[in-house]
Amino acid sequence: MSDDPNPNLGPPQIVRGATLEEDEKALKKGNTWVLVAASLAALAVGAGIIVLLAQEDPNEQYRTIGQRVNGMKAQYFDGFWACALPNERLDNLGSDQDLRRAINQRASARPAAYAQHVRQQCMVKLTEHQPQLIELIPPADLIEPLAALTAALSGLKAAWEAYGEHLDHVETYDEAAAASLLTAIARGWYDYKRAHGDINNTIREHLGSE
Repeated sequence: MSDDPNPNLGPPQIVRGATLEEDEKALKKGNTWVLVAASLAALAVGAGIIVLLAQEDPNEQYRTIGQRVNGMKAQYFDGFWACALPNERLDNLGSDQDLRRAINQRASARPAAYAQHVRQQCMVKLTEHQPQLIELIPPADLIEPLAALTAALSGLKAAWEAYGEHLDHVETYDEAAAASLLTAIARGWYDYKRAHGDINNTIREHLGSE
């Protein structure tokens, strides 16, 4: 019994040209068509990529930056103030005077204990916020306001560290003695909010009514 899976087909037939020269021409012709087909396929793929790029939303980068910056503000910046000023409604802090009042009120009773609370429970919010801002890759018109936001955060963090060191050595709280330190804190708070507003204004200009 034959092992050939197609016993009725007979041996494979090899069709050759009349001459070796004709065989070579036929082979070259076949290779040419293969190259043409491959080139056409590559052009089709390239055209598809161009179409996809053309259809991509040019404002997607602004939308993504806005979502990340606003999310970080809520989690880290607002989270820090909710921790440092417990039971204070943050939307009531409309001016630096409001901010000073809220801080003085909490630091006056037990200065060292308040410093320890902010240092151990709250500062981590600012510490975690900073590297995530630095990792952002903004479009050209957001580079400056994002740098201002990062600088404001650094200033705010340094101001709270200096204020905490002051409180560590205070037995009786003196608002006048702490005034310059609170000025630095208020400056960082204000600069952050201003830079954050500038970022959102720029994003709104690109996204329009979305």
